[in-house]
Amino acid sequence: MAHQAIRRYAAATAAAALVLIAPGTALAATNAPPSQPLLSELTTGSKACAAGADRPYVSGVPQLHAVLRDPDATGAQTVSLKAQFEASWTDAADALQTRTYTTTYSLSSGSTFYWTASSDIPADTVVSWRVRATDGTDWSPWSSDGGQGECEFIYDSISPDKPAVSSAEYPDDQNWYDGVGTYAGFTFDSPSDDVVAYRYSFTGGGTATVQAPNPGDPASIRWMPERAAPYVLAVQSVDRSGRLSASANYTFKVAEGRAPVGSWTLADAAGSPEATVGSGVTFGAPGPAGTDLAAAAEFDGTAEAYVTPGAPVADTTKTFAVSAWVRPASVDQDLVAVSQNPGVSLGLTDGSWSFALGGVQVTGGSPSPGEWAHLVGVYDAELNSARLYVNGTPVGSADASPAASGGDLNIGPGWQGGLADIRVWDRVVVPAEVTQLAARTAQRHGYWQLNDALDGAAPDLGGGQPLTLAGDASIYTLPADTCDWLDPDCVPAADPLAGTGNLVLDGDGDYASTVTPVADTDDSFTLTALVRLDDPDATRDMAVLSLPGEHTNAVVLRYAAATHSWELTFSHADSPDAAVTTVRTYAGPGDTTGVQALAVVYDDSADQIRLYVDRQLTTTAQVSLASADTWKATGGLQIGRALTATADGTGWGDYLDGQIDEVRAYAGVLSATAITQVGSGIELPDM
Repeated sequence: MAHQAIRRYAAATAAAALVLIAPGTALAATNAPPSQPLLSELTTGSKACAAGADRPYVSGVPQLHAVLRDPDATGAQTVSLKAQFEASWTDAADALQTRTYTTTYSLSSGSTFYWTASSDIPADTVVSWRVRATDGTDWSPWSSDGGQGECEFIYDSISPDKPAVSSAEYPDDQNWYDGVGTYAGFTFDSPSDDVVAYRYSFTGGGTATVQAPNPGDPASIRWMPERAAPYVLAVQSVDRSGRLSASANYTFKVAEGRAPVGSWTLADAAGSPEATVGSGVTFGAPGPAGTDLAAAAEFDGTAEAYVTPGAPVADTTKTFAVSAWVRPASVDQDLVAVSQNPGVSLGLTDGSWSFALGGVQVTGGSPSPGEWAHLVGVYDAELNSARLYVNGTPVGSADASPAASGGDLNIGPGWQGGLADIRVWDRVVVPAEVTQLAARTAQRHGYWQLNDALDGAAPDLGGGQPLTLAGDASIYTLPADTCDWLDPDCVPAADPLAGTGNLVLDGDGDYASTVTPVADTDDSFTLTALVRLDDPDATRDMAVLSLPGEHTNAVVLRYAAATHSWELTFSHADSPDAAVTTVRTYAGPGDTTGVQALAVVYDDSADQIRLYVDRQLTTTAQVSLASADTWKATGGLQIGRALTATADGTGWGDYLDGQIDEVRAYAGVLSATAITQVGSGIELPDM
């Protein structure tokens, strides 16, 4: 106390003798001294001013900040201020040490002033600091005057020890432990008694922090792996000053997730083991296309439409998941695909897919009558969360509590339509697994290599309907009598776009087409082609391909001259004035010969159209072709033309002047990997 009194007397004497006149300072006729700094506007580094047990620890000599104000700074009146900081501590000899700094710069009232505290501040010592302001005539009171108190900090110069890491579920050895979708605990414990938190990261993940209950206490986390792999858990201790320890690296191995605790393919009676089957269930119905499910069960919607294993399968008070392939006969009634006790169900409610758990209902997606969808409901007891996935895509989540346990599992109680591949897990089914469960292989419906055309028809490699050439359309092949490349006068003939030939169109009524549609445009599909425009700077629109109805195109991919872009348009009704969804992307130069690989994808489960250019996804748009917006193209695939509003009298226009090759059509979404091989000449399998 004597040291503080001496320090304050000396400071007051210095203040009385010191008068600073700052250049440019504007003072009122009767000058008021600057305002006393507020503790709420003082910070030690980034930490608020505090003292006593709340004083901050800092990992280095801190920068002290203070906002200073002057009551004369009103309206247009400006006041320039300087700051004087003072720091003090008691050294090892019990002597008061004081360091003072007055800013050499001036700032306007309301500005933040700073001082990087003296470099000789000792470690592990309580340091007090305060600040005041001057306008060149008068001094403000110190920030500590009037009983406000001083700011304090302690400089910590020693980093904490690294922690020990342990886990009962995942020992640090060379064995593989269960597994994906199952939570495990990890405990961090540093021998340093000033550790307040632990910073950690798992292989492939971001960095997170867990607080210790009290300084020096261990801390625990819960973590769920989403893939089977060896992992490294890196953990650092964090002390009160923010200093980090060296990293403790804990290695362990995660196995694949546990198999379902119950599964029923419903392909036939044998696919429903140890279950009671109602008379309203018929086996042998077609399964969802593009999956390995050859058959499904048909439920007639009566009270006898059920399959009951005769026992509870999931403990609904804990984490669990349930999945099913479902095909509702209609969507205008509530239907239950799977249920267990009155509180848990997966199915269709109020025209949306739904997952109900303990009074909470998660809904989403757009069911279509007669069409297959894959549903997954997940209850995560660690997060108290219920999630619903439709066709591999998350469509909703909600906070949820455990449902009452007990009650037998029931499949299809009153369901009307198809059901297949019912599964129940006692763990979380992670997103990658959900995607795999819902995967449907794209089915190729046409592949026209355009290497030849017998009697004016280019064959489908799979033996399906050909592309019939019209107008002056022709197949170009490399002439047999090309000149000798060693001849200096030789001008070699151009190679086909791919393979041994390509389609040539002159833009004056030429095209090629199939007789019937090659894609169901109200379901997922993919179209691909190679194209080269004869004039890359063409001044009119030209269609690469289209799928028409009677009055307009369900889908058209064209070159749009006004924007020099590839333009993909989906129409929402078979009407000339129907609403459309359009995406476009710049039509670049293509490869070295001007060839561009194009792909059109409609993903019905995601309600999304995608346009790939040069095998890269360039643009997407959300579009719903469901319910009232659904319509199927009725005309065959058109290559090099489309239905247009400014037609040539036959309803067709936008004839393409250029070359097209390697045309493919798929039911379903062709994988991004397969799209990278568009135009390669490789006969891609269904994928």
